[in-house]
Amino acid sequence: MNNKIIENITLYASSLTIIIGILGGICNIITLTSKEFRFNSCGFYFLCSTIFDLMYLFISALTRLIIDHLSKMKIDQTLFFCKCRAYLAILTPSLSTLFLMLTTIDRYLSTSSSRKRRHLSRIHIAWPIAILSIMIILITHSPILFFNQIEKTNLTNNNYRCVPTASFYTILMNIYLFLFNPFVVYTTMFIFSLITLIRMRTLQCRLGSLNHRLRRHRIIDRHLITIMFVHVGLAMTITFVRCAFLVYTFLTNNTKKNLSRITIELFLDKFSITLYYMNFAKSFPVNTITSTLFRRIFHQRIIRLFTQICSLCTRKQLVIHHSIMKHRPTNNEQYL
Repeated sequence: MNNKIIENITLYASSLTIIIGILGGICNIITLTSKEFRFNSCGFYFLCSTIFDLMYLFISALTRLIIDHLSKMKIDQTLFFCKCRAYLAILTPSLSTLFLMLTTIDRYLSTSSSRKRRHLSRIHIAWPIAILSIMIILITHSPILFFNQIEKTNLTNNNYRCVPTASFYTILMNIYLFLFNPFVVYTTMFIFSLITLIRMRTLQCRLGSLNHRLRRHRIIDRHLITIMFVHVGLAMTITFVRCAFLVYTFLTNNTKKNLSRITIELFLDKFSITLYYMNFAKSFPVNTITSTLFRRIFHQRIIRLFTQICSLCTRKQLVIHHSIMKHRPTNNEQYL
């Protein structure tokens, strides 16, 4: 397998993943802004995660595809773009994953037997938590802005690439971003998801006395818990595949390699990147496959949106027709 075949596979697979992810993200927003999910704290966290999924696909995945496969479009030649893209490319997936972690904590609280803990699983609590989480991630990831620079790829031309600076702080930052942070976040997800699953089995999906009275809200919570389990399982698997390859690359960086091994590692690198993109494009397919409630609400929202658009177009045509008829001369005026 030569480099040309690897590039073509990466181009088509990444392009398809990005298109599906962007369209799916828009469909997710349409569904999660419905009245059934809008006032649910878990649905709100899923909505925030979807927004940052879309931002990652636009900022990181799409620009990386352009840089790698459209060499004529030299959009990564400035230091400003280099630093901003590196910052946002790490910031947006961190926020998306953080909000997925918050869904597991939220479901843990909602299935608690303690009324005080269940009270924390409310939409008016979710808003300040979301704002505080975004501010913390913005601050903790800010050093990334100082750890990237522009480097010439070849002395004979004017092509540049964005690379991290070679320093001890960069190594520490990479360890935090690609080892410590994923380990802490996904361990937290796993623990709270496991506790929620045990509670659902032992307490027969008990969601609190308030939700027991409101059957509709209890059904929504059950569907959201099911969606959460699938998201967490897939996200953990995909992220650890990518992190494992990065660790392997770091450990074998100074190892002498033959052409065959370099080609295989290049393929695995591109494959793990494409798989990592899928982690932020999987939301809508997972939601629609996992939950019948999600499919039904999405179908209703699309029909309602289509009806509103048709009604608006019809109303506009009637206004235009009325305006034309109003200014059209009558038969008596034509003979004057």
